[in-house]
This record gives sequence, C-alpha cells and structure tokens, in this order.
Amino acid sequence: GPFKTPMLTSVHEALWDILDCNEQDGQRAKGAVAIDGYPGLGKSCAIEEFAKKYHQREIARYGDFTRAGDERWPVCRVGLRGNTSMQDFNTAICDFYAHPGRRRVTTTQLGKWALDCVLSCETRLLIVDDVHFLHWQQHGGIEISNHFKYIANDFPVTLLLIGVGLGERGILMDGPVYEDAVLAQTLRRT
Repeated sequence: GPFKTPMLTSVHEALWDILDCNEQDGQRAKGAVAIDGYPGLGKSCAIEEFAKKYHQREIARYGDFTRAGDERWPVCRVGLRGNTSMQDFNTAICDFYAHPGRRRVTTTQLGKWALDCVLSCETRLLIVDDVHFLHWQQHGGIEISNHFKYIANDFPVTLLLIGVGLGERGILMDGPVYEDAVLAQTLRRT
C-alpha cells in the first residue's frame, strides 16, 4: 500500500471521523468530503486505500450479505471520464452495481435505480473520482450541485469527491448572487 505519511494518516483519521459521524445522522443530509489538488499527488491512491479499509471493516462487522440477502457493498467508487454528463454519472453508478436496466433510460430513472442499488447493497461511502470531468459549464454548475444535494438528501451515503480545481469549477463556491447561494449549500456540506 502507500507510505503512511503524516498527511495520509491525517486524511484517513478525518475520513473515519466524518463517516462514523454520518452514520449517526440517520436520514438527514450528511456531510460530504472534497479532496482537491494538483494531478499526480496521490489523492485517488490515498482514498482507495481508505476505501479498502472501510470496506473490510464493514464486511467484518456485518457480513458479506444484507438481511435481505443482497451482496453488501459498503463502498461505491465511480471514476469519471472527459466531459461526463449527469446521465453518464448516474449510468456509472448503475454500472458499478451491474444493474441490468442501465441503458436507454432517462437520467431520473437512472438516479432512482442508483438509489435502489445503494439501499439494497447498504452502501455508505460514494466516491466520485475525477469529478472535474463533469459538465460544470452547463447552467453554471447548478444542475450538478443540485444532483449532489439530491444524493446528500436521499442516499444514505457520505459523498467523497476527488478532483482538480474544484473550487474554480464551482463545487466549493460561495457568493452573493442567487446562483452562488444555490452552489453554496454544497460548500456548507463539504
């Protein structure tokens, strides 16, 4: 695995605290985490190491299967590619779970199926890697911010975003105009 540097240890400790706190929040909107930095610094590597430990802890605690008999997947990791749309994002979540009906449907239907998979597999951590590839320019990022708000409100997961230049793209934006205020809600949770 990666070297246990003081920075890596600090990031992992903070993630454990956030995830354990979010488990106590029940159905309320949960805090999110954003890891922002230059490419090649090891952001994804650090998070993948943490996700592996979290996955192993949850399986050891609760077993390989849920009470309903579904496979338990405590962590869902979605890696994005260039110019990803919201439909592509929801498809990627459904692809992770190998959902059979993930083609030729609406973004809304894909979101409902993604939620069903998260609930069925008792996923608690949703990692979105390379989030800077989402279509930030469309509608000033409000569509994406609203989608992350939907995930925070309806999905029982901690959302962990990894990317480059997230502040400049609007995910960590705060400001005086209405559009900025909408985006600022994501900032307060992250």
